[in-house]
Amino acid sequence: MKKMVLLIAAVCFAALCFNGLGASTPATAAKAPSNASAFPKTTSTANLLIEDSGTNLSIMNATFYSPRIFGLAQAVKFTPPKAGWKLERVLILGTDGWNSSQKENPVQGIFSVEIRDATLKLLYQYADTQLDYFTSANGARTAMIDIPAIAMNGDFYVCFYGRDVVRTYTELQNSTGHSYYYIRDSGLIGPGSIPLKNNATLPVNWVIRALGE
Repeated sequence: MKKMVLLIAAVCFAALCFNGLGASTPATAAKAPSNASAFPKTTSTANLLIEDSGTNLSIMNATFYSPRIFGLAQAVKFTPPKAGWKLERVLILGTDGWNSSQKENPVQGIFSVEIRDATLKLLYQYADTQLDYFTSANGARTAMIDIPAIAMNGDFYVCFYGRDVVRTYTELQNSTGHSYYYIRDSGLIGPGSIPLKNNATLPVNWVIRALGE
């Protein structure tokens, strides 16, 4: 019971922070750039796991979003198709806000990715600058992050920390209930949502996918 109260308090606090950050700039739809179709398919297969709606990215009702809070991850929960399925790559569509129309060079920043098991135990972590993964003349890019093969015998989470560097493509309709926020310091997890006007929130899907075999 105590843990549940702490979780609710943490999620409410996060929601208040999001509302404060987004009150003057509520979520609006964005169209994926032409190179966003780098995802090989739009439905889950034995190799590609999808926990958003699977809507074609070119027509998906979506926006680019980051909570911009240190230590807070956008997380997606995946169920492997079989015991022993090996995660080998993570696909994340995102933007660092730079495109070829800007005269200045893109500003370098750090993002990180964590793989966690069903109990949120850390299995793998990776960090790098966004330049080779998310920076694109088109304004957005599908980052393909290789993972040392990890055998999964149950549900697992991909946690993405974009911080104030990268905003992920976020589906605004058809929430599947598999997108979350993960608070690294406390180990608590809550439903993924973004702020709207009048302190309301909207359940969403982070467009983060997993490849393996």
